[in-house]
Amino acid sequence: MTHSPCCPRCGLNIEPPGIHSESWRCGAHGVVAPVRLHAQLDHEVVEDGRRESGVPLWVPWPSPPEWATTGLALAGDPDRPASATAVAATGPAPLGGMAELVLVAEELGTGLGSGYAALTGPDPGGLLSGAPQASVRTGGHVTPLWSLPTRADRCVYVGEALGLWLWAVLWPAEAGVLLLEDLVLLDLREHIPGDMRFGPPSPYLRPGQ
Repeated sequence: MTHSPCCPRCGLNIEPPGIHSESWRCGAHGVVAPVRLHAQLDHEVVEDGRRESGVPLWVPWPSPPEWATTGLALAGDPDRPASATAVAATGPAPLGGMAELVLVAEELGTGLGSGYAALTGPDPGGLLSGAPQASVRTGGHVTPLWSLPTRADRCVYVGEALGLWLWAVLWPAEAGVLLLEDLVLLDLREHIPGDMRFGPPSPYLRPGQ
């Protein structure tokens, strides 16, 4: 299931290029990178996303026990490599209940991570200060992450990997302890694990919620 292109900031459907504009436009945010949401995943959809992306498609791997990949989003001109990606995953939260995780890789100014994080600007900017509060491993290296203020229903961490923003947004907020468990991220452009599990579409795949 692929949805109509939406805004990376608010998740609303956007106007395609036409007579009056050569760009995709959002009524609230102006010119934006269109986001294509793939809610129902299988190996073929992920393989297509891997070929279409110019930035990483991060997933936790090895996967935490009983977790599944539950959505994929690609942002950017459909005729060019994607400038941002988001991969959703769902599974048991460390403190009980279920948790939702969205991992975003994006170029500066795209605004996709900000859309999931419920921030007003497209980038974290001056919000990164002091010592990092968490970390993940990417490409064999420790990647520090900083916690950002956001809504009470989620927690947001952001850092930099491969010269791009790396966002981790989790629901509920208490699920943020998952990042204290030495989480390792795999870029699906390198390879797609044969035993990768797919689950029902994540309710948090559309940004701006």
